[in-house]
Amino acid sequence: MIDAVGGNRSLGTDPTMSSESGSKATPSVANGAPGDLEPGTLVGEYCVDGLLGKGGMGKVYSATHPLIGKRAAIKVLHPALSVDPDAVERFVQEARAVNQIGHPNIVDIFAFGTLPDGRCYFVMEQLRGESLAARIDREALPLEDVLSILDTIAIALDAAHRKGIVHRDLKPDNVFLAEVEGAKPAVKLLDFGIAKLTGSDSGTKRTQTGNVMGTPAYISPEQARGQGVDHRTDLYAFGAVAYELLTGDLVFPATNAADMLAHHLFKAPPSVRERRPEIDPELDALITNLLAKDANDRPTLDQAREQLRACRARMHQRMALHEGGHTEPVIMVTGPLTAPSMETAERRSPRILFVAAAGVVALAAIIAFLLLRKDAPPTPPPAATITAPPPAEPLTPAPPAPAAVAPAPAPAATPAAPAEPAVPATTVTAKPAPARPSKPAPPKPAKPAKPKPTDDPDAPM
Repeated sequence: MIDAVGGNRSLGTDPTMSSESGSKATPSVANGAPGDLEPGTLVGEYCVDGLLGKGGMGKVYSATHPLIGKRAAIKVLHPALSVDPDAVERFVQEARAVNQIGHPNIVDIFAFGTLPDGRCYFVMEQLRGESLAARIDREALPLEDVLSILDTIAIALDAAHRKGIVHRDLKPDNVFLAEVEGAKPAVKLLDFGIAKLTGSDSGTKRTQTGNVMGTPAYISPEQARGQGVDHRTDLYAFGAVAYELLTGDLVFPATNAADMLAHHLFKAPPSVRERRPEIDPELDALITNLLAKDANDRPTLDQAREQLRACRARMHQRMALHEGGHTEPVIMVTGPLTAPSMETAERRSPRILFVAAAGVVALAAIIAFLLLRKDAPPTPPPAATITAPPPAEPLTPAPPAPAAVAPAPAPAATPAAPAEPAVPATTVTAKPAPARPSKPAPPKPAKPAKPKPTDDPDAPM
């Protein structure tokens, strides 16, 4: 079908969720078709509410736990596949793989069983929201959201690969954007191992079995050849999904599956920047490398995530620079100066002249002050002669000087010999004098002590 190949995609082939738009969101029994579970049917511990959708593997029903009210989705294997031991084993392996990975970005499967008619089923979490395919069909995603979704898909794939599990059918239909109250949608990866289970050939975008397993729009070259695949086939599909998210189109649109497979095998992938020149060149190079024909040339998921984070960081830096310098760039790129702007410049010119003149005056004043200060040094030298050092020398012997002051008038002719014994006597009496006698006694010796230093310099003079 051309529409299925060209990009007018339906809401997926094997729903495990409820949606508010699209053919999947029909919570009612489909015309009483044979094998349908009627509302109220008890499957395990859950009561069927209605049909959510159907695909190549079987049908998915909405259900509720009658006691605790937990909502779930029940996936029932198609009757034709239920009698195929290989298909049943792969159905079981899908449930085992999901639980072995145990990652929050991979849909959770928490119960498994068999219906009375022999059909296998498992119970999984019911998600509200829409598939990534429905979202990009409705509107283009902002680059920030694209990078965030790709990073989360890479995290989920890496968790699966670490457990030795390859998805083999990565595409926007198998990525679900689950509603989260008060936050951005949570990315959930669906349908592990479905490529090996389906036998539907109703459309080229649906998973097919046989020599070619997978979805032609996202299939790797080695998968298209029917060769053995490993985790690197998911890397190729990851690059194809990234290209579609950024450009809104498939990597290799075609009118039939054969041409599409041939393009994946032999045609070089187009550049994202051919469609969106504003895309970071390193992001474009990453997608081109993911779509390498040789699996050995594709980067690892760790390398892809590192480059995605670097691209987001550069984008945030550019946004910050743009927001921080928004006014100046606009002024600079407005073009030649217009007449109104010339008038404003003329009105501002007197202010500029005034400020310049004031600056010149201030500079002249500073220079004059420095010149005057330079001529002033001759006056400081005399001041330097009357500095602290000369008075400091008489001040040091000042304590013994008052002792000599008292005996000096009595034995004037006598030498300084009697003055030396008087020093300890006066010092001893001087200490008790302020304590016992009256307080005026200390100030009297203190007063003559001050003139004596002044007299001492006169005496030598």
